[in-house]
Amino acid sequence: MSVYREMTHVDYENFITERIMDIIAGSPADDTEITVSASRSALTRFANNQIHQNHHEENAEITVRCAVGARWGKVSVNSLESDVLKQAVEDAVNIAKILPDDPEFLPSAEGPYSYAFTPEFGEGTAECSPSRRAILVRQGFEKVPEGYEAAGTLSTASNTLGIFSARGMSAIASTTTANYTILMTGPTSSGYAEGTARRLRELDIPVLAEEAAKKAKMGENPRSDLPVGRYTVILEEEAVATWLMFFAWTGFGGKEFNEGESFLKGRLGEKVTGDSITIIDDATDPRTFGFPFDFEGMPKQRLVIIENGIARAIAHSRDTCRKANTITTGHSLGSWGAFPLNMILSPGESSKDEMISATDRGILVSRFHYSNIVDPMKTVFTGLTRDGTFLIENGEIVSGLTNFRWTQNALESLAKCDMISAETRFNSAFFGGGAVVPAIRTHDFHMSGKSDH
Repeated sequence: MSVYREMTHVDYENFITERIMDIIAGSPADDTEITVSASRSALTRFANNQIHQNHHEENAEITVRCAVGARWGKVSVNSLESDVLKQAVEDAVNIAKILPDDPEFLPSAEGPYSYAFTPEFGEGTAECSPSRRAILVRQGFEKVPEGYEAAGTLSTASNTLGIFSARGMSAIASTTTANYTILMTGPTSSGYAEGTARRLRELDIPVLAEEAAKKAKMGENPRSDLPVGRYTVILEEEAVATWLMFFAWTGFGGKEFNEGESFLKGRLGEKVTGDSITIIDDATDPRTFGFPFDFEGMPKQRLVIIENGIARAIAHSRDTCRKANTITTGHSLGSWGAFPLNMILSPGESSKDEMISATDRGILVSRFHYSNIVDPMKTVFTGLTRDGTFLIENGEIVSGLTNFRWTQNALESLAKCDMISAETRFNSAFFGGGAVVPAIRTHDFHMSGKSDH
């Protein structure tokens, strides 16, 4: 991609569009679809209160699909050069010719469409230099308490997604993101904070570093004598975001739903959580980081998945909606089926301080670690607490705690949720992606084991 570095993102989009449409026009296939996912990413990594690595990567992943009759051949390449793309078309056609007919053959998407929004693009974020990132990272170092060490990353990226077909589809958009993570570690405790934004200037690194430092200091000399059992817990945003991503993987996608592997199969229209729980997927919400179209070029729709505790809808692609006898919601991930990537859990009316004050005895959990799925149909998940686990007594945080293993039916936890914070934030999540979430308080949360740390 380096030869295209001097282009603005608009010029780069125009270049891709012209190049790809020329290739499609010359394709001998009955149908041709080309997807372009191009990125430029840079990372500054730090540990022991000093920067130790800078990394820069540029890549363009181009997937060429060519149909001969009812057979798709597919080839992927990493170059936008005309000769490479023409060869990919030829190879995809040859692959299609030797395949059997696909009884579920679906032609490429027709287009073009108009889209609800254009993602923000920060030229300064896309072009951020290592020296600028170093200046910002040092601002975080200034917040490290004496006797503590900071580790983490500051990354910047620009991403371009384009979907094109011989049937008139032509969709392309670009966006930028910046992400900062910081882990403060002391002799007996640790604290973590993270922020993500479209533009680097929107990250408040000193505030995030202070947040991590506060957690670490609060957790010094943690108690290890609290037994396993069931507790009232306050789950902060990062922990909640992990659960939402697990829900998406195990229940919200059309492919899993059609195959009977979704925990929502047969439950649409039924109560599945407490009345206070509403989960939507909305790429148009500026707090999320979505593109306006999916991997088929379909406009992304605002999707109410759970409304006041009642299961309402599933994310669908053109393929999964056909099998479910419904319409696409604009959530295709290509061969992965359909998946919500811009989820939002609706806020409540409480503050975290109010949640703590209302808790006679419980545990505050900052984030999860090594999370995994035990039983996807029952939404039983497991993992460890990490970087800020605290004992609450008589409405106050009284000490840090060593970490627990938890094993919990997450839907049951949402059914027993009685307080939700008014403040929300975007948090990344294990397994990729992220969500806009509040903190929640719930009951009978199973701390099933102890960690040595």
